[in-house]
Parts: sequence; structure tokens; C-alpha cells
Amino acid sequence: MKRYVKELGKFAVAYRAAEVEVIAAFFRKPHKRNDHLRWLRAQAYKEYSAIKPIFTALAKLYPEVDRGVDRHDFEELTEKLADETKHARLVMDLLEQINRKKTTFADLLWLPQDKKLAKIRARYSPSYAALLHGAGAIKTKEIRRKDEALERAAITLTEGGGGALYQVCSELKGNGFEEKIAGAFKEILADEMKHKDAGGRSLDALIKTRTAYLRAVKIIDEVSSQRLRMRNEQFGFPLSEARMAALGQRARSALARIT
Repeated sequence: MKRYVKELGKFAVAYRAAEVEVIAAFFRKPHKRNDHLRWLRAQAYKEYSAIKPIFTALAKLYPEVDRGVDRHDFEELTEKLADETKHARLVMDLLEQINRKKTTFADLLWLPQDKKLAKIRARYSPSYAALLHGAGAIKTKEIRRKDEALERAAITLTEGGGGALYQVCSELKGNGFEEKIAGAFKEILADEMKHKDAGGRSLDALIKTRTAYLRAVKIIDEVSSQRLRMRNEQFGFPLSEARMAALGQRARSALARIT
């Protein structure tokens, strides 16, 4: 079954390349400082909205550590809380440099395609979608479910688009503000890379049959395809619908040999 997990990793990488193309299309053109306002507001929302649900989940799970809750899983969640808080702070600091005024959660932007992404994730794991988007109630029973481990692992493999946004932004050069963006996103990229293999490691223990493999393929494809649409909207639709469809097809072709 290692072959299946390896192919799933290639599939996620193919979608990462597609996401890089969407983001890079925006940055190929010169931009003024204010041109970055919209996408940064949307990104800050994605980072900030995860803080409260993770905090809530930790509070609910704490009494069960080393009983019904594994201490390693609990530690991983505390690290995620620290990362999301730091990342929200970094992006919101950039927004304040544009606006020259205090930025709060009310100033951030939850775009329609990101809302749709939340709904797609919630079909497979309501609790995990709530943790990622801050949408929906956090229930202890949902967090501790064991019957959606495959779904959560597949979603985790797609999370952050493999760091596509952070990679592109960390390499920005040119005007002074884009260099500030690069500095902030280099920090975020370093944090994200610590957890980049988490989904693959989980799937390694879960993909025991071809049926499980095909289930993971379906989830990765559906979530990643919507991620592309989310990114295209976030950056003001730099790519056409035809190009977006071609990117999705190119990613799916990575699986042609065994599906």
C-alpha cells in the first residue's frame, strides 16, 4: 500500500504546482501597496479564524489527555494554535502598514469561494472544517471521532496547498512593501514546513485497500480543486476559467497510471 500513499503524495504535489501558478500570475504584474489589501485581508481571515476553534477544542480535550486523548495529538494541536496565532499576527501587521490604522477581525474578509471550501471539507469532517475555518460548533464527540481518520488525513495532505502561497510570497523581490511581505511569509513557510508531511504519515497507516485509496483520491481532488478556485478569487481572478480547468486536468493526470 506504500505505492498508493506515494501516488497520493504526487497528486497533492501536482495540485500544489497548480496553486503556485495561480498565485504567481498575480505577482507577475507590478503592484502598488494598496493592490495587496484584498488578498491579505482574505489570508488574514484564514489564519485568524482558526484561533478560536482550536482554543475551544484544546479546552474541551484537556481533561481527557492520556485517557481518551493521546498526548501527542494534544501537543500537535497546541502547536497549531501557536502557529495560527503567529501567522495571523504577521499578516495583520502587513495590513496595518497599508491602512496605517489598527486592524481587527472585523476588517478581514471571508470570500465566497473560501466559504465553499469550508462546506466541502465539512462534508468529510465537520470538526476538522470547523478547526480550519472557524465555522460551526466544536463538539468534543466530533473531535474524538475515529471513523473519519482517513478523511481528516486526506484533508491534511491538502492543507495550505503544500505551502504554495507561502513559498511564492517568501521569494518576492522588488518594491519595499513586497520585500516586507517576503519577510513575513518566510516565517510562515518555516512553520508550515515542520508539519508538511503530517497528512502523508497519517495516510500511510490508513490506506490498506484500493477502496480506501480511491476514497482519499476523491477527497484530495475535490478539496484541492476548490482550493484553486479559492486562490483565484483571492488574487482577483488572474487566470481564466479555461486555464483553471486545464490546471485541474493536469493535476489529475498524475494519477492516470493506477486509477
